[in-house]
Amino acid sequence: MSKLRVTVNHNKCVGSQLCVQFLPAVFKLNEKGQSVIITTKEIDQQSIISTAEQCPQCAIKVLDADTGEVFFPPAELEF
Repeated sequence: MSKLRVTVNHNKCVGSQLCVQFLPAVFKLNEKGQSVIITTKEIDQQSIISTAEQCPQCAIKVLDADTGEVFFPPAELEF
């Protein structure tokens, strides 16, 4: 399993809270109502990617911390 780097683009995040509902151990909302990362330790890669896929704005980026390979979002969904 790869070590993941997960980021949230606050220029895209609209605070839908889906990530918090799906993975409250990983995501929480900040004082502006936008998602932030708590931790990705001990959370399986597929759960994080599946949660990122639920973001209506594709604001969550998941990549391999060592290689930089982007797992989500695919290039055609980045804007």
